[in-house]
Amino acid sequence: MKTKINIYIVAAIATIFMLSCSKDDLTQQPTTSVSDEQVFSSVEAATTVLNAAYRYIGHYQNHTLSYIAADVMGDDATVTSGAYGYPTYSWNQYSYSYSQVPGSTPWWSGYANYIWPINYKAIDHCNSIIVYADNLSESSTKDNLVAQAYGVRGYAYHWLVRLFAPAYNANPEAKGVILRLEPANASSDHIPRSTVKEAYEQIISDLTYAYENITSTDRDFLTKESVALLLARVYVEMNDFANAKIYAAFAANNTFDGSNLMSQDEWKSGFKDHNSEWLWFHNFTPATCNIYASIPSFYYYAESFQGYPYGAKVNIEDKVSKAVNIWDGYGTIRFTKAFVDLFEQTDARKRFPFYFYDEDGYFTSKFNHRTMMGDAEFPMARIAEAYLIKAEAEAQPGGNVALAKNVLNNLQIKRGATPTEATLENIYKERRKELYGEGHRLFDLKRLRLPLIRSTHPEHWANVDLPADSPRFMFPIPENEMLYNQSLTSEDQNDYWK
Repeated sequence: MKTKINIYIVAAIATIFMLSCSKDDLTQQPTTSVSDEQVFSSVEAATTVLNAAYRYIGHYQNHTLSYIAADVMGDDATVTSGAYGYPTYSWNQYSYSYSQVPGSTPWWSGYANYIWPINYKAIDHCNSIIVYADNLSESSTKDNLVAQAYGVRGYAYHWLVRLFAPAYNANPEAKGVILRLEPANASSDHIPRSTVKEAYEQIISDLTYAYENITSTDRDFLTKESVALLLARVYVEMNDFANAKIYAAFAANNTFDGSNLMSQDEWKSGFKDHNSEWLWFHNFTPATCNIYASIPSFYYYAESFQGYPYGAKVNIEDKVSKAVNIWDGYGTIRFTKAFVDLFEQTDARKRFPFYFYDEDGYFTSKFNHRTMMGDAEFPMARIAEAYLIKAEAEAQPGGNVALAKNVLNNLQIKRGATPTEATLENIYKERRKELYGEGHRLFDLKRLRLPLIRSTHPEHWANVDLPADSPRFMFPIPENEMLYNQSLTSEDQNDYWK
C-alpha cells in the first residue's frame, strides 16, 4: 500500500493538548507525515502511532466530555445553573439536561460530534498497527505494542457502544456502533452499524488479546491488570457473572482483604496522583492539555472555608477571602444533598466540603490539582471497582453470598464506613459512593435497567425523569456520520433524534 497516512500528522499537533506519554519503550516523539512503509518499518516508529491513539483517548473533547457526561446524565450529580451566585459554563450543560444535538453548532451542545470521531481516530491508529504488524521487525517490544493497540481499540469501542447504543442486556440485537477494523480507506467510510452483541463480541476479542499479550507494567498505559478490570466491566454488563468474577480476581491479584486499597488519607488528599490502587491513569499536565478542560477543573473549587465546619453552607461573599486551598477552575459539577447524605461522617469518601445555595448542590473535593490548575492524574481503572464487581457477581443467585459480604465489608471498612449485608441494593449503593465522578452512573442506570428520577431533588434544574431503557440515554449518531456514510439511512439514527 503506497498511500500517504495523513492521519499521523495529528500526532504532533495532539501533544499541545493531550496526555503526555513518557515511559520506557512506549515513549517516542510523534511523527508529522510519513508513509506506511516508514511508519511500520520498525517498532520504534510504529510506537508513535500508538502514542497518538492514547492521546486521542485522553483528548479533553473526548475524555473530559464523555466521563463527565456519564455522571451528570445520572441522578446524583448536577450542573450549576448559574442562577445562584456562581457562574455556570456551557460545557456539560447539554449532556446534563439531555438537550445535546447531533451537530456541532455551537460545538459544546454537540458532544457526539466530537466524542464519536475522536474515538474512531484512536481506533484507526490501532487498526493500522494491528494490520501492519507483520511488517514490523521482530523485537522484544513488538508483541506488547500490538497488544496495546488491541487494548486501546477495545476500550474505545466499549465507550462508544455504551454511549451510542442501548445496554447489552436490554437488547443485544439493537443497533450498536460501526465496527471499523481496517485502516481508513474509501470503503471503511461506508460500513453499517453492527448489533450491540457484535460490538461486545469484538470488544471481548480485543481485550482478551490484550490481556494475554500485554507485558508493559507502566500504569499510564494499559497493563494486564487494568485490561482484566476492563474485561470484568464488560462481562458484568452482559450479566456474565462467571467471567466477571474471574477477571475481577485477576485485576485485584485475587486479593480482596482490603490490603490493596487506598488508605483513608489517600482518599482525603483528593485524586491527583496515582497510587498502588490505580491500575490505569490519565495524566493531565499544563503542557499537554487545556488546563481548564481537565476534569478536576469542573469539580473542584476549594478544600474548605475558614470559620465554617466541613460540609457547611458558605456565604457567597466569602467564596474567595475565606477559601482554603482554592483552585479557581469552573467548579460547575455539584452533587445533590440526597447523595451526600448516603455517606456516614466517618466515611473518607464523603468529600463534599461546602455549598453556597441549597438549590445549587454540593461541591466535591474528590478531585484535586497538584502544582497548578490542570496538573493532575485521573483514575481510569481502580482495584476498588474489582471489589464491587466481585461482590455483585457473588451476590447473584447461585453465588457465594458469604464471600460477597466479606469482599464488600473489606471495602467498606477500609473507607471508614459501617459494614452492611451484601444485598444487591447495598452493593449498587456502594458503587455510587465509591465511583462517583469516575464515569459510571449513566452506564449503571442503563445496565441495571433503572429509571432516571430527578424531580424529587431540588438541586436538579433539569427535572428530567426518564423510564428504564429510555432512548434518551443514548447519544445521537453525529450529523457527519449520518450524512457521509453511504451505508446508513435515516433509520440508523438513534430513535430520539430520528
